[in-house]
Amino acid sequence: MSTEKVITPAEAREWVESREWANGWNVNADETVDAVEFATQYHRNKDLWDKLFKFLAEHDPMTLEPGKIEIEKGRVWINVPEEYTPKSIEDTRTENHRKFIDLQYTFVGDELYGLADPDKATPTMEYDPVKDRTFYRLDAPASYVPAGPDRFFLYFPKDLHQPSVRTSENPGSSRKLVGKIEYAE
Repeated sequence: MSTEKVITPAEAREWVESREWANGWNVNADETVDAVEFATQYHRNKDLWDKLFKFLAEHDPMTLEPGKIEIEKGRVWINVPEEYTPKSIEDTRTENHRKFIDLQYTFVGDELYGLADPDKATPTMEYDPVKDRTFYRLDAPASYVPAGPDRFFLYFPKDLHQPSVRTSENPGSSRKLVGKIEYAE
């Protein structure tokens, strides 16, 4: 029998807004982040989240070299892609992950992040356990919100997400980082 306290949506939202999790990082969780899932996962794996947020607070993302930065091997790391140009909705894959949570943070650029209804999506491949992902075809449009240096996005295993979608025909270059945090069952 689990003794874990059930967190209500109101408690979770209050906890997110309290920023007790932030460890000095001055970026906010986007309103689309599932506050209950964030609070639950944070408390189940507090040490990993604290290491991630502390790293983000102590490092200017503009100075991070592209590549993988291991924070705790196999459990939490950051991928810093090369500068890129966001793609059209049609050319951007929708995905989800089973073992790791995505923290997506665009610190330079003009792009959107999409969140899709899992009941209106069809897998286009079998789950790839090595890359921890499944891609989907959407049977209904995703909901899109603008990314920016003032907010980050969290995508949990249930979240079908479409990152880095361009906002116009000529969106310019973007830079982001993707944190990967072990999902606690």
